[in-house]
Amino acid sequence: MKKGHSALERNVELYPRYKAATSILPWLPVFFLFFIQRVSMGDAVLLGSAYYFAVFILEVPSGYCSDRFGRRPTLMLASIMTVISCFIFVVANSFGALVAAQIMLAAGIAFQSGSDSALLYDSLRTLKREHEYTLHETVAQKWSMTALACSCLVGGALGVLDLRLAYAIALVAAIAAVIYCVMFVEPPMETEAEPNGFVRQISSTVGYFAHPLLGWILAFFVLGFSLEHVPYEFYQPYLKLLGQNTVTGWLSSDSAPMVSGVVMGISMFGGAIGAAISQRLIDHIGLRALLIASISIQLIIIAGLSLVLHPIMLVLVMFRNFSMSMAQGPMLGAIAPHVPSAQRATLLSILSLAGRATFSISLAMLSMLVIGAEALNWHALSQALATSALVGVVSLALLFFWSRHIIKEFSLTSDINKPTSS
Repeated sequence: MKKGHSALERNVELYPRYKAATSILPWLPVFFLFFIQRVSMGDAVLLGSAYYFAVFILEVPSGYCSDRFGRRPTLMLASIMTVISCFIFVVANSFGALVAAQIMLAAGIAFQSGSDSALLYDSLRTLKREHEYTLHETVAQKWSMTALACSCLVGGALGVLDLRLAYAIALVAAIAAVIYCVMFVEPPMETEAEPNGFVRQISSTVGYFAHPLLGWILAFFVLGFSLEHVPYEFYQPYLKLLGQNTVTGWLSSDSAPMVSGVVMGISMFGGAIGAAISQRLIDHIGLRALLIASISIQLIIIAGLSLVLHPIMLVLVMFRNFSMSMAQGPMLGAIAPHVPSAQRATLLSILSLAGRATFSISLAMLSMLVIGAEALNWHALSQALATSALVGVVSLALLFFWSRHIIKEFSLTSDINKPTSS
């Protein structure tokens, strides 16, 4: 037992390093530039579609795989697929190869999603330290966002030399993630009950969202995920329009990878700060206020971008990751005690799928606002951003009034980070 507990302690110690390794994504600020060097603009858009479609298809099956076959083998599979993806990106020069790389990348991300958090919680629960889960998750989030920030800065700088270098660094990081998975041990499941079939597992897991708090968190996550990705999708067109201005024309020059890397890198550093202060914030203002505040920050960013085309507004974009990183750890900490170990990864996958599906639909609807525009222009971009902000304000108001009806549920989570009497 002593040896088993020692191995689980190693899981907890390695978890932040594993999260950091899987967050080294230097290609993030330059991937579209990388695509259009090799394929046409239309094919580059199709590559994005291939990625999102693959994530959509694999998100829930990956959660079931984790709950059915274990956290460690699922994370190992995710890391291996990421290694294969990065290798293909480094050597690819054809559309078919890039499609294969995108699908493997999507599979790696989908199979990691939820399984990593479940491995941490199951390890802590077996050690009778589950009350520390939110703390460890926020620490790992800080490591993750710091690694992501640094890698974006490096990727943007190296992209000026050769865009393939960004994927080469990601390949090394993915290999490191495989090594961490080898070092992990499989934590025991919470129960010894017979595993459900896929359909039964999904239907029974969805039923947990009938719980007032979990239902509210689902709505929060869907709204927060969608609003967080609005600046991500539109800040590059925003940069392009700034580049048409004589004062800020350097933004559209050969330094575009560097500019994009700096903006995204600082945004990720903001995410690390958000994760670092989340524990203190939830202790002072509570879960409900923290989650509502995180969405409010996103709305300020989107509304600000919609009002004026000016480089000073890029400062707002740099706060994009701050709010959701601030909310991530407390949100996962609130979910974990209400869901059995054998269904936790499936539930987190369903949560992620709901957010991605909602944002995809929202993005399709927003695209209708700019269909009539023959070319990118400020009026069309501003209209899309303003619409996002307006829908977000209305949705947040509904979320706020809903939370008033379940305020007792939020109070139940206030002691989630303290040791239980049992």
